[in-house]
Amino acid sequence: MPLDREKNSLLLDYYGVLLTRHQQDILDEYFNEDLSMNEIADNLQISKSAVQDLIKRSLTQLNEFEKKLKLIARDQKLNNILEEMKKQDDKKITDFANKIEKIK
Repeated sequence: MPLDREKNSLLLDYYGVLLTRHQQDILDEYFNEDLSMNEIADNLQISKSAVQDLIKRSLTQLNEFEKKLKLIARDQKLNNILEEMKKQDDKKITDFANKIEKIK
């Protein structure tokens, strides 16, 4: 199962609260604590295939949340706009961009 750890960790940061506590814990251990599926399975006394299944189903849910809500895409666009604003010579624009960035 090919996984983009950085993308999936970001999905978990944004939408993890919408998953069950059990799903959150396993995804956190896998993506953020870098535990293997075997280690997670051993810790929880379940099969590796159960861990793999849960990760796959949870990632499908997280990707569906992003597909519908587009929060990550929106934030990336806003960050790009802020970076462009900061590059402007106009002090008012760069000050405004810095103020917006502090809100995030």
